Amino acid sequence: MRKLFFLFVFSVLTFLYSCHTTKSVTNTKQPEKLANSLLWKISGNGLEKPSYLYGTIHLTCDYQLTDKLKKAFDETDKLVLEVDLSDPNMQTDMMKMIFMEDGKTIKGLLNEKDYATLNAFFKKQVGMDLTLFNSMKPIAITSTLTSKMALCENGTAYETEFMKVAKSQNEEVIGLETIADQMQVFEKIPYEEQLKTLVEMAENGMEESRKSFEEMTKYYNAENLEGLVKIMGEQGLEADFQESLVDQRNRNWIPLITKITKESPAFIGVGALHLPGEQGVINLLRKEGFTVEPVM
Repeated sequence: MRKLFFLFVFSVLTFLYSCHTTKSVTNTKQPEKLANSLLWKISGNGLEKPSYLYGTIHLTCDYQLTDKLKKAFDETDKLVLEVDLSDPNMQTDMMKMIFMEDGKTIKGLLNEKDYATLNAFFKKQVGMDLTLFNSMKPIAITSTLTSKMALCENGTAYETEFMKVAKSQNEEVIGLETIADQMQVFEKIPYEEQLKTLVEMAENGMEESRKSFEEMTKYYNAENLEGLVKIMGEQGLEADFQESLVDQRNRNWIPLITKITKESPAFIGVGALHLPGEQGVINLLRKEGFTVEPVM
């Protein structure tokens, strides 16, 4: 169960962008073509020393602490992530928010056929009956299934590996938002909509989702943010969900990133899909007067 709860926060965007859907194409207007890099140097706008921005992926078989990553960590004093994974209360806080309210259940929200389809799929992939998750929010099922998309047995998240580096260097860890903040964002997607995506995944089979996940991973490993935008457009969320899951969160982070980086140099790791686009973190920081340039 411990692995489930840590994947719980990380997996939502990865899952939603990795499943074939029939939703409308997301608005992915791009201010300019970005260089192929996941690591970006932030300077100017009154900063005494530069900070670094890195686009993470929340499930990977290919993690590497590259030389440029090591250098960026050596030049910074603290690690900034979407949430503070060093918070000892994180798991307890998640436990408080993982169950549906008002007596709602997975079985009650699905018709008999769809429940049987999802239950059979879940049992095949995870080895547990869906009844064990019946009163949990659909995101708990999502996070568990997402971990099965990787073809390796020991998939990891960049955030998990970055935490190890921060600990070895005795660095402070800061979260741009709390677990409660993230849960509130995901609550804007109706349970029925989340379950509809899960049933569709079950109907298509895990291999179909793995193909999409592998395609996204291919662009990620090539550090190709433009390619990730392309995938996001082809397999995107409805505009309202894009706004709440990505764009609004990006805007919320900019004042915090500004404050944090002006205090001391920071290494900032957020999901790669938060970096590109008109409302992406790179463009929003540039609008604030920062110089944001790729580290090749």
